Amino acid sequence: MSEKYSEEWVMSRRNPNHGLEPLKRVLHRLGDPQEKLQIIHVTGTNGKGSVCNDLKEILRAEGYRTGLFTSPHLMTHRDRIRINDEIIGADVFHSYLMQFADQIEIENLGMFEIDCVIAFLWFRDQKVDYAIMEAGLGGRLDNTNVISHSVLSVVTSVAYDHMQILGHRLMQIGFEKAGIMKPYGRLVSSRLKREVESVFRYQAARRHCAYSVCPAWYDHGLRTFMFEGEEYHLSSYAQYQKKNAALALYCAEMLGINIHTERVHKALMKAQWPGRFEVVNEKPLVILDGAHNEEGMKALLESMKILPRPVRIVYSALKDKPARSMAEAYCSFADQMFVTHFDNSRADDLKDLAVPGSLVRTDWKEALKEACSGEEGSVVVTGSLYFVSLVREFLKK
Repeated sequence: MSEKYSEEWVMSRRNPNHGLEPLKRVLHRLGDPQEKLQIIHVTGTNGKGSVCNDLKEILRAEGYRTGLFTSPHLMTHRDRIRINDEIIGADVFHSYLMQFADQIEIENLGMFEIDCVIAFLWFRDQKVDYAIMEAGLGGRLDNTNVISHSVLSVVTSVAYDHMQILGHRLMQIGFEKAGIMKPYGRLVSSRLKREVESVFRYQAARRHCAYSVCPAWYDHGLRTFMFEGEEYHLSSYAQYQKKNAALALYCAEMLGINIHTERVHKALMKAQWPGRFEVVNEKPLVILDGAHNEEGMKALLESMKILPRPVRIVYSALKDKPARSMAEAYCSFADQMFVTHFDNSRADDLKDLAVPGSLVRTDWKEALKEACSGEEGSVVVTGSLYFVSLVREFLKK
């Protein structure tokens, strides 16, 4: 029995569109572990992982044992579930899996649902002080939204993505993400477009939820920003990480943490999120960034302005993204643009990605090798976190 129920088997499980009730039933049979946790619930189109990671580092610095659930994974499937910087072990993952393997079959749970259950169980048993749970898609119907309460709900951004599921208007997408707020709870968000913020304010009023918007931050040059009268420094060169860091600071403040301490400054400087403007080589400068939608692409293009020329981009994307328009934007910026393909059932076809002026390479390893052939300039690998994960694993060997 245990040979069948493996990590690989979990990864092969498709996520069925059957609502939250099957997952709720399984959790109830396991004692509702999610209700024993102090949960910080995070959703948003972009920036979720970075905000979660920044906040985790701040909480750690303050002495809190912090669980972190994110997706997708980068190196191993299990890096979605961690406490502080410890990824759940293979034996531990399997042990929890076996506790409800029969329920997986009965309720037809998919991969993300299984991961949620294991994360809730492990965090409960390890008695974490806080569990930061990143929504996978949307919010209202996301599997992480099986919780009845949270200490804080967080929205990082609202932009066009997964429109076939979340809707084709920003107000629709905002409504879905607003679904994580809990009655008489607290919600914080970054600064949003007026029409989206109106959705949040209306939904917050209906649920008697206290809603506040992150105060403004001010750019103070490379890797530096000003927030609430104080200057903070980041390890990342990405301009967009300043916005994420400011929101994480505001969340910490909402949890009662004094953000104006040396501990918090050091924690923020230490925080690094793999696959987000991550430097993995110096000569040439190689950067991995999982920008996978138009908002992420625009943020990446803004950050790429600081890179030494020539800039060479290696790009591949998923079918359900605006992959061609993104390719066109990258190609107009880059000195050289490689479009390629990777082995994933959702990966887009080369004919869709091959915009005028780009170089087509069927083998992504060959594209990467060609892009990195000289020591001058910069190489940016982007288009999909799944693609970035493959490249990262290959380069780290």
